[in-house]
Amino acid sequence: MSWDFSEISKSFLNDDKGKLLVEGNFGLEKECQRVLSTGDLALTPHPQVFGNKTKNPRITNDFSESQIEMITKPFNCAEEVYDSLKTINFEVENGIGDELLWPLSMPPNLPDEEKIPIASFPDCENGKDMEIYRNGLALRYGKKMQMISGIHYNFSFGNEMINYLYEKFGNQKDKRLFIDEIHFGLARNFLRYSWILIYLFGASPFCHSSYYPVIKKELMLIQKCCPDPENIIENCLQYATSLRVSRFGYSNSLKNENIYFNSLKEYSTKIHRMLSTEDEEYSKLGIYRNGSQIQLNGNVLQKESEFYSLIRLKQPIRNGETPLDALEKRGVKYVEVRILDLNPFHKLGLNIDQMHFLHVFLHFCLFEQSPPITDQEHDLINLNHHLVSLIGRKKDLILKQYDGNKISLKSWGEEIFEKLKKIAELMDSSTKNNKYGACVETEHQKLLDMSLLPSEMMNQEMRENNENFLEFGIKYAKNNAK
Repeated sequence: MSWDFSEISKSFLNDDKGKLLVEGNFGLEKECQRVLSTGDLALTPHPQVFGNKTKNPRITNDFSESQIEMITKPFNCAEEVYDSLKTINFEVENGIGDELLWPLSMPPNLPDEEKIPIASFPDCENGKDMEIYRNGLALRYGKKMQMISGIHYNFSFGNEMINYLYEKFGNQKDKRLFIDEIHFGLARNFLRYSWILIYLFGASPFCHSSYYPVIKKELMLIQKCCPDPENIIENCLQYATSLRVSRFGYSNSLKNENIYFNSLKEYSTKIHRMLSTEDEEYSKLGIYRNGSQIQLNGNVLQKESEFYSLIRLKQPIRNGETPLDALEKRGVKYVEVRILDLNPFHKLGLNIDQMHFLHVFLHFCLFEQSPPITDQEHDLINLNHHLVSLIGRKKDLILKQYDGNKISLKSWGEEIFEKLKKIAELMDSSTKNNKYGACVETEHQKLLDMSLLPSEMMNQEMRENNENFLEFGIKYAKNNAK
């Protein structure tokens, strides 16, 4: 981006354009498991009351037949989209009978791998490919890792906001190119600073013993990723904030390619390369087994959606398009934030203040200067990511800024919150209330008092009640069903 934080924030202030920061379109997606009252994964089919999975725009499956995905349509008001998710969640609760919705991102008591049901799509034109793709994920990563759930937050800037930025900073550049550049710059900064979201909202510090095989498998990979990570393996289960986004859960480490979001051209080239490059390990698994296809192909990625990132840049697809086709043809329309754990202390997995905070945070990512990410900087991004996800509750944790200097999590967090508060003031100035400033201050308190973190609240409550992971999850699942 061709601005720095001070320049762009003064521009919005002097031009009295704070209202543009408030506008936009919002959407939510929520994944969660259906479970029995015992905390065991429900092995029943997707309830028929929800209709055809591919034709119901609100309720479908994710990886597993047992994994519900709820999807709102876009709204231009965060409160409206939150109410929409509430309505869908209520519909799901009524449709699953005596089963419960698991309130945690890390899975419930899982059966053996072969008994975890992959989602089926028998009444869909491309349903067979959808099933084969999921079977390929199971072969490559294991079914248990795919059973992790979370919240996705979708956001697009308002047209007036985009037009204002273009008029002030476009410098007669092609408008679509300018729009793509500011979104890719935002995505780079999201990677740089997403560690603070993991700290504030991480809510998966523990897992059930049925998930331990995944933990054991990943231990060596963490050591390789984080050299000298302050005894990370010994400390991770004591100080973790989010196993879900750590190497014990989903990983943003992919074979052969690092996606830095430096440009649409670079992004597209790397995704295409992974889609067309054969992977030796995956190819050895075979494409067919006993006459049945077991994965779509043996390439690094079977399809685009296999690429995992904390944030995705997206364009609504049209008939016959892939997401990458749409992005290449029409550029970026919105961002999908994929970093959020399900918060068990909120029935929907998040609350409205969290949505407001993310709104402010994405503007921070837009306002900050965002030079291209280098290999060296990417290594530091990964280091900070894993440190905060695995030992983020450790007192006086030290991170590395992108100039290589060490800094405490708290000190770096204070620097970020100083800017978040300025953005919130701009947003509140146009709404004549304090909802953005209030939500930023609420999160700031977590930086000052670790006991307010959802990961620490889970830890304290389980200790005080002498509860294990399963007992804690069942308690909140039953409370939510009341």
